[in-house]
Amino acid sequence: MKALVRLAVAGMAAAGLVVTLSGSASAVLGGKPATTDTYPYLIAIETPDHQELCTGALIAPAKVLSAAHCFDAMDVTGLRFIGGRTDLGTTKGQVRHAVKVKVHPDYQGFAGDYDAAVVTLDRALPYRTVPVARPADSALYGYGRPATVLGWGRTGTETAVANSDAAAAGRRLKEATLKLAPMSDCGPWSSTSAVKICGLPRSAVPESVCAGDSGGPLIAGGRVIGIVSSGNKYCTPDTAYSTFSRVSSVAAGLGLLTRSP
Repeated sequence: MKALVRLAVAGMAAAGLVVTLSGSASAVLGGKPATTDTYPYLIAIETPDHQELCTGALIAPAKVLSAAHCFDAMDVTGLRFIGGRTDLGTTKGQVRHAVKVKVHPDYQGFAGDYDAAVVTLDRALPYRTVPVARPADSALYGYGRPATVLGWGRTGTETAVANSDAAAAGRRLKEATLKLAPMSDCGPWSSTSAVKICGLPRSAVPESVCAGDSGGPLIAGGRVIGIVSSGNKYCTPDTAYSTFSRVSSVAAGLGLLTRSP
């Protein structure tokens, strides 16, 4: 479920997991199929012409938590926020549009700290929401603990995705369980950031986010603890690193603790 932020839109393709407008969207490197029946709060974010952009999580009936970089240099009014659709090749579920995007006030740009935003939809969606991690939930971030990332991002390299079977698979939701690690262990994304966390494969089998997974939720203890920020852009097994904004660190700045975002 390699999460590739749609940085191409903003001209910042260097490290993000956003899918380019011409790219065929697939999901998480490694991992396994998932459904919106199991994860009803998963939201696919598409461009006006139905191309995959990012992933998000429904945290209130009309609020979607995602990555700030998904909306860089973007007119959000035409974007499509889709709930209840496991397979993006179908017309199941319901579609909403954005009326407002609140970006974290300390957002430092693509792949930087505080890469988080809350989108207000034009109408509520009828799906179960997911609670966000709060500062008191520090135990959920223990290094070595498992956490699940979900998304519709690419599942392999551009060459692999060009294959019709791979492309079709990439239109379906996937999940992967990673182990949490300090950012200093995150390979090319290593840093000393205290507001991000790294996700690594739990075994020799490579699993990570990839293009299209940007903004997707990292789940532990029934809460969103992370937001896909950057990682394995080209979906290659030897760079299976995933980085996430810590939700417990960005929640206050987004107004998620004491007031409506």
